[in-house]
Amino acid sequence: MLIAFVVTLAFHAFYFYKALQDAKLKEKTFESESNSAKFDALRNQLDPHFLFNSLNVLSALIDEDPDKAQDFTIGLSQVYRYVLDQKNKDLVNLIDEIKFARTYLNLLMMRFEDSINVNIDEKATKIEAKVVPLSLQLLLENTIKHNQISEKKPLDINIFIEDDMLVIENNYQPKLASTRQKRNGIGLDNIRSRYKLFTDKKCVVTQTEDIFSVKLPLVQLEID
Repeated sequence: MLIAFVVTLAFHAFYFYKALQDAKLKEKTFESESNSAKFDALRNQLDPHFLFNSLNVLSALIDEDPDKAQDFTIGLSQVYRYVLDQKNKDLVNLIDEIKFARTYLNLLMMRFEDSINVNIDEKATKIEAKVVPLSLQLLLENTIKHNQISEKKPLDINIFIEDDMLVIENNYQPKLASTRQKRNGIGLDNIRSRYKLFTDKKCVVTQTEDIFSVKLPLVQLEID
């Protein structure tokens, strides 16, 4: 009887353990599928968001300088190819993202010319790390959208590495309430949500009277 009891106990313990492991596997599978669905939803926001804002810039250029508008259209097609190629990736190389940011900034400078000053630290162009796709472009886009930009009040943008974070910083000169565009929540909220799926590190937003900055965690950072 003792042997039978031990065998029965072991039998039930085995199946209880197996059921527990199956339940954990189902939970992980559900969590993975849920995260994948969330990420797909976030990525699907990027196409129309980028295109809508780029067309706004193009519309302004058509009135201001038709020749530049034509050049902008050609450049936009090249930039949009990157958007299509990268938006379905979970993470991209920081080096590639900065190269794309330079191209995107060149388009913006067709409109604003000397009213935008950009400084990208050389270290940021060489470091081996990954970021979520189009995160840098979205932050630059928001910087342009929400600040006054003119020859008298140029926008200064600095991109550099600090404490294993990518920092995008600009002088804070918000648009007047009458001209300020309503925030649609896609840019920064989208970036925060996507980063949560890959790292426990949080995006850090800092605003003072003079400076606005966002720090993005560097994922899979390789330190020599």
